[in-house]
Amino acid sequence: MKRENGDLEAFVGDLQKGDEKAFRILFDEFYVALCLFAVRFMEDREAAADIVQEAFLKYWDRHADFDNYYKIKSFLYVVVRHACLNLLRTKQVKLEITEDIAMDSDEFFQDQVMEEEAYRVFYRAIEHLPPQMRSVIKYVLEGLKNAEVAQKMGVSENAVHAYKKEAYKRLKDTMKEHYYLFEIILFLLFD
Repeated sequence: MKRENGDLEAFVGDLQKGDEKAFRILFDEFYVALCLFAVRFMEDREAAADIVQEAFLKYWDRHADFDNYYKIKSFLYVVVRHACLNLLRTKQVKLEITEDIAMDSDEFFQDQVMEEEAYRVFYRAIEHLPPQMRSVIKYVLEGLKNAEVAQKMGVSENAVHAYKKEAYKRLKDTMKEHYYLFEIILFLLFD
């Protein structure tokens, strides 16, 4: 989430004081991205969600120790990564992917954090679209075709096409910092 430096410092200060509202904002900001990150290791959504919840609990137990937003973010990702790898080790899963992750985990970790951050920005950008565009994009993400979206929304297919086109432009602008993943996200989600 983009914040001014003063806002970021105040937010971190609230977190250090144990402000539950600030914690909820942090949770909402990172939960989905961390779950997606964990699923890359686990391929089990429930286990991934449990690991992410545990990571937030570990953070909360130590919230007073963190004086920097980026340290909090790093802590959450590192805890999730280690918990996933530990669980995989205890289950003695011998997947080629897991071995690659273990051998090249730093590079993989950086790539995954960047990708999950892009997804987080993407989904947050969708939430900031006007209601009609947001609805169209959400239906498209569910796999509905233009005709099905039009029927559900009670609008023409041309309107759906126009909403998609405008939403695409707005999302592209919002994701300009993540340009390298934007086209991949669109290909995966809208193809």
